[in-house]
Amino acid sequence: MQPYRRVLAAALFLWLTHPVLLWGADRPDACLLFTRTDASELLQTSVSQGVAGSAVSPAGSSCRYFYKEDGGVFGVTVTYCTDVTIGDEGIYDSAADVMVRQLRARKNSAYAASFLRLFSDLGDESFWDGSTLWVRKDHHLVLIKPEPRITGTFADRAAADAAKQKRSLELARNAGKVIVARLP
Repeated sequence: MQPYRRVLAAALFLWLTHPVLLWGADRPDACLLFTRTDASELLQTSVSQGVAGSAVSPAGSSCRYFYKEDGGVFGVTVTYCTDVTIGDEGIYDSAADVMVRQLRARKNSAYAASFLRLFSDLGDESFWDGSTLWVRKDHHLVLIKPEPRITGTFADRAAADAAKQKRSLELARNAGKVIVARLP
């Protein structure tokens, strides 16, 4: 193999296995961190190209993948922030500061606390707030918000909501495992 092909092959391998290493921690790209292929595997269906955007409070990038079925729109949104983007926004000091303040706010609200679940197996710290999984690893913060399609019949709206929340948490944790493995 010619030298330039070896370098190209090595760069491709790094990008596929550790994309953060190639674009830098100060410019997060949620669509590179969690790809269309990842989203399709997670949701077990073909999804759109990633719709990239800017996130605020906390600041970073977001990427939404979706699909349409039976008149509904379903998918997953990933928001990726770093200490740099968070600090530049000026609301929080760091990813750790975001987590401390967000957890405190949820614990101080009886309603929000009823949805709160803490996890010790994803990153340095993580929690579920009832709709979004918040994961911090070192100087990186990722928010994962699935919008799954739920099928079946339910006794009432509360049962349907509980089924959606259970499926959303399952999808978010699965996505979180993929994402945490890619963060430096």
